[in-house]
Amino acid sequence: MVLEPNARTERPTERSPNNQDTNSKIAELVKLITKEGPQITQIARELGVHKETARYWYKERLLKRGYTLAAIPNHERLGLRRVIAFAEFSEDYRPYGDAILMAMNELCYLTSFMKALPEDLYSIHANVPQEHSSDWIRFMHTLKQKGVFSSIHAVPFEWARVVPMHSEIYDFEHDAWQYDWASKPKLDPGSFAYSPSAKAKIDSTDLKIIEQLQIDPSASLTEIGDKIQVNYKTLTWHYRKHIIGNGLLKGYMVNWTGTRYDPKLERALHRRHRYMWLELMVSGVTETERMELMTKVNQLPFVWFEAGGQNYFAQIAFPMETMTEALSFVKDVTSPVRQKASWHFMDQANALRFSISPSLYDQEAKKWKFDQMELLSKFERLALEIKGMTS
Repeated sequence: MVLEPNARTERPTERSPNNQDTNSKIAELVKLITKEGPQITQIARELGVHKETARYWYKERLLKRGYTLAAIPNHERLGLRRVIAFAEFSEDYRPYGDAILMAMNELCYLTSFMKALPEDLYSIHANVPQEHSSDWIRFMHTLKQKGVFSSIHAVPFEWARVVPMHSEIYDFEHDAWQYDWASKPKLDPGSFAYSPSAKAKIDSTDLKIIEQLQIDPSASLTEIGDKIQVNYKTLTWHYRKHIIGNGLLKGYMVNWTGTRYDPKLERALHRRHRYMWLELMVSGVTETERMELMTKVNQLPFVWFEAGGQNYFAQIAFPMETMTEALSFVKDVTSPVRQKASWHFMDQANALRFSISPSLYDQEAKKWKFDQMELLSKFERLALEIKGMTS
């Protein structure tokens, strides 16, 4: 099988001066999209190019080549907290693991999941109501007691961030990282804060708008209004006053790994064998240990996601041909915290990310829903339905 070139391990790909200039412009385009979304006319002005040129780069050099875009909710501002669990399904439920986790997005705040290699272990991410993070963890342990999981380890985090793409060292012509492991060039850590944001005022309309921006950030407000059945004037007010004014978005994610969910096919589409995903978990870290971990991890341009607090978590997508360097890196990073650290290689073919679920917000009570007894009852019905459909 022929592998596409991905990362620089010896020398950079040679480019003509014109190609270098175009690549630097596309790299800046990506940085602006990360902050502002696909506001192409505005971005073209900032780049000093014609808007049709910027639109061409966006559509032809990014979207058509598999670089997808999604809005990033500011979950802390929405009153949500990231919890990450490593879980193994019991033998009875193992055949239905993916189906159960997909359904748990609408049921109990699941945000994403990915399966480890070669273990039968899932990494489960959820953004749960801040006041119910401990309840959510107890709920997952109750599922273990009921025989759904054979093992479960879940920990909460004070903050979480999707790491912006380091487009300044990426060759968009050849889809290749220009990273030198020997020199480890200093990287801009990005503009997003590493501390939790304060909770903001929200309502169900805000959440529906955010959901649509996660699904299709290029959609106009008119298109979003038609989909969620909110008139344009009301929707524009919510977008300006709440979404933008209250900072309910952290920015936009440019998916450089090429994995996306196709709603028409109802399955994930992947660039197989281009990246090997690694998830690093370090439990019970001191502030000094966490800062040292962050300093080392953020030397890499391949970091996708990071979370911290009393625990530390990083998700890294290593180009396949850099596995020797990746293993050496993991050994170096985990050596000072070896007794607290665990890490797993993940299978991107068994992975999905989900948009936010407005149905979990109680507009009348103005709070997120969480009733453990009701949740267990719904889960039991769900498990029976899934078993029935797949048997």
